[in-house]
Amino acid sequence: MYKAPEILEDEEYSGQKVDLFAAVICLFALRAATFPFGKASTVDSLYKFIAGNRPDKFWNFHAKNRTQGFFSEDFKDFCTTMFQHDASHRLNMADVLGHPWMKGYTAT
Repeated sequence: MYKAPEILEDEEYSGQKVDLFAAVICLFALRAATFPFGKASTVDSLYKFIAGNRPDKFWNFHAKNRTQGFFSEDFKDFCTTMFQHDASHRLNMADVLGHPWMKGYTAT
């Protein structure tokens, strides 16, 4: 469940990128009290929305039965970026620390 797509696909990977991927899975689970998807595979019914560049469908699913604004726009942007199928499109640690979701008084 915490494995990045490149590990599931038995490809070369960056330790930092896969560790950050797993950390954001934990972050999402803490906020939502559920996991974002079963596994980071294009056959997973929820992850395919991220991999297929349809994060709106992913977030609409997770927003059901929650108050409007439960997930802030900055949080959604942060997670969507970190869940990207292509590791080169994910943030590195410096970018994570500079992301608007992390820059506020407290992260939402």
